[in-house]
Amino acid sequence: MDIDGVLQPPSQQNRFKHDLDQLRGSLAKKFNDVSYLDMDKYDLGAIYYDWRKDAVDRLRRLCEDFDADIVISSDWRSRKTVSLLKAYFRIHGLHQFVIDMTNEISRAPHYRAGEVEDYIDAHPEIERFVIFDDSYKKEFDHLFKDQFVWTYAYITELDDRRARQILSGVPITQENEPRTKRDL
Repeated sequence: MDIDGVLQPPSQQNRFKHDLDQLRGSLAKKFNDVSYLDMDKYDLGAIYYDWRKDAVDRLRRLCEDFDADIVISSDWRSRKTVSLLKAYFRIHGLHQFVIDMTNEISRAPHYRAGEVEDYIDAHPEIERFVIFDDSYKKEFDHLFKDQFVWTYAYITELDDRRARQILSGVPITQENEPRTKRDL
C-alpha cells in the first residue's frame, strides 16, 4: 500500500499550521512511548493532521472485515523500519494491521509493481490482496490489473467498493479509471 495519494491527499499541508514539537510530546505521553520524541516531527504531523480520516476509516474497516494486513510499498518506507511504520500507524489505531514492507528495488520497467511482485512471490501464503496506489498505473495494470485500486487523492467510497470486490473474490465490475477532484 502506498500512503501519499491513498491516505494523505497530495494537497494536504495542515501540519505546518501546528506546533509539531508539541505534537511529538503529546503522542509520547498518549502512547506512553518516549520513542515518539525522536521521530520525524514532519512525518508525525502529516499523519496526525493530513491523513484523511474517512480514508483511514475505510482502510480500517477493510482490514477488520476481511482480516487483512497492511504491507507498505510507499516511499515512506525509505530508511524506516517496520516498527517505526507501526508506530506511525498507531496514531490512527491501524498499527495492528501493519505487518511488513516491500523491499526497495530498481527494476525497470516495473519499479513499484516489481517490488510488490517480488513480495507476493516470496509469500505464497497470500491468496488475495489489494494494491492501493495513486501512481504507477501502467506498471500495476500490467502485472496486477485485477488487484489494483488506483486512487486519485485518497481512498474514496468508490475505491473501497472495488477493494471489497477484489478481496471477496467476485468478478470486478468497476473500471479502474482516473477520477478528478469533482468526483471526490
